[in-house]
Amino acid sequence: MVKLTATISCLDIGNTISHMGVYLDGKLTAEENIPTENLINNPIKFSEFPSFNNKEVSYCSVVPEAEKSLIKYSNLHNIKLYNLNYKSNGQFPINYPKPEQIGQDRIANSLAVYYSVKLPCVVVDIGTATTFDVISKSGGYEGGLITPGPQGFLDFLAENTALLPMVDINDEEPKSIIGKDTKDAMLMGSLIGYSSMVDGIIKTLTNEVQEIFGHEPTIIKTGGACKNFELKNSMHHQDLTIYGLALAFQLNKTK
Repeated sequence: MVKLTATISCLDIGNTISHMGVYLDGKLTAEENIPTENLINNPIKFSEFPSFNNKEVSYCSVVPEAEKSLIKYSNLHNIKLYNLNYKSNGQFPINYPKPEQIGQDRIANSLAVYYSVKLPCVVVDIGTATTFDVISKSGGYEGGLITPGPQGFLDFLAENTALLPMVDINDEEPKSIIGKDTKDAMLMGSLIGYSSMVDGIIKTLTNEVQEIFGHEPTIIKTGGACKNFELKNSMHHQDLTIYGLALAFQLNKTK
């Protein structure tokens, strides 16, 4: 276990939302969210994060164009950036043949649990994509799975059919699972079907991890869409990615 004591601003540039958090002596003191599309090709939008006044930012990104905007803005305003990737991970072990293919957010999540929870662990990050990552005490990052996020199923239906409408996964949930109109039918189908899919993947992963590492894994859920889903026997850590960014910054400074 490693205690977080760093003072640093952390930015997770996600496919849909970019999440900023400010840590003061290891405590999360402020958070902000901005749609990532607002940041692409418009660097001034980063000024909407008051946290950039701290002049040091630990970040990860899965959107190259938004990252370019971040670098441009930071160069203009003398902000020092620390990018978390497979090379700058505070000596966090990675047991993966091509570590350059691992999403930076997945490294942040995995690093966070490696130093803070009982291992082995499975991190379920539910967002635009949903990732399942396995972390062990001996190998660190071991690999995982990727599926579409819950909104992706609804978008696929709307974009590939003539009559089905666009539906938001965050719309009010109907009182009955028996849909009385098209929107409710699509929403409940995605919510129930997605939950069953995630539970099935976790069950299969749990059996595999227990067989390989000799212990049942800790299950951690995180991500912007995880509030819509209850996962059996899991712990919720909404800010896992930015926590991992802060911890990586601290470990790199110490090293």
